[in-house]
Amino acid sequence: MNAYVYPGQGAQTESMAKELVAAFPPAASFYRDAKEITGLDLLSLSTEDLAQTRFSQLAIVVHSIASLDRILSESSPETAENTASAGFSLGEYTALYAAGVVTYPDVLILVNERARLMQFAAEKYPGAMYAVIGLSDQEVQEITSGIPDVYPVNYNCPGQVVIAGLAKAAEKAAATLSEKGARRVIKLAVNGAFHTPLMADCSERLSEFAAGITFRPALLPLYSNATAGKLSSEIDFPAYLALHMVSPVRFTEEIRAMRADGYTDFREVGPGNVLAGLIRKI
Repeated sequence: MNAYVYPGQGAQTESMAKELVAAFPPAASFYRDAKEITGLDLLSLSTEDLAQTRFSQLAIVVHSIASLDRILSESSPETAENTASAGFSLGEYTALYAAGVVTYPDVLILVNERARLMQFAAEKYPGAMYAVIGLSDQEVQEITSGIPDVYPVNYNCPGQVVIAGLAKAAEKAAATLSEKGARRVIKLAVNGAFHTPLMADCSERLSEFAAGITFRPALLPLYSNATAGKLSSEIDFPAYLALHMVSPVRFTEEIRAMRADGYTDFREVGPGNVLAGLIRKI
């Protein structure tokens, strides 16, 4: 069985929107609608703009949705009907759209608010994130448990975990993990401690905002970073999105759960191919 997976923040490049529109002209309509609804011209963002959470999240989601439209235009209806949806962090919002849970205008409104809140949190609590390569999940958990304000947040694949926290605490943790045997510790190009309790205030505000959005039952199997399994048809989406913002991305477990459910063919939809590499390692 097939599954489409959608990338998260960090997948963006300055040229991605223009390259997509040049290769698939109907994509331009998604960018026009995004500008009308959010006021942002996502076709004209600079590298500096895309380094900011405020802009990068919308840019990635719109690119991913337009890329999905391109794939669906070339696929049979049966293929689309039997394809599961999953995303990495921000990519889960694209997955909600792909599964029919939210409309395109509503996902734009929702991601626009999420990005605004997360940008605010990053400015209030300046943070950092580091990819730790070469230690097990348990080793990273044990080492960081003794360092306040630092958390394992992205379980990318076996031997690769991302930590996040307040900037100085995360820097200390990164140095300690390197001393304890990590092959590489790489600082990520973000300024917030995403998927940590430092996002709690914003997660509550997002839930309140999302209460005004119409969520529909998923038309396709929809998998979760927060639970590492298939989402229930009875889920309270505003509450879930708040949980998602402060919970680790359990990507390794999620992909294994999808494999156990029979999904063997994964296709990354959107900018970049990082998830495809992680899935191969999983």
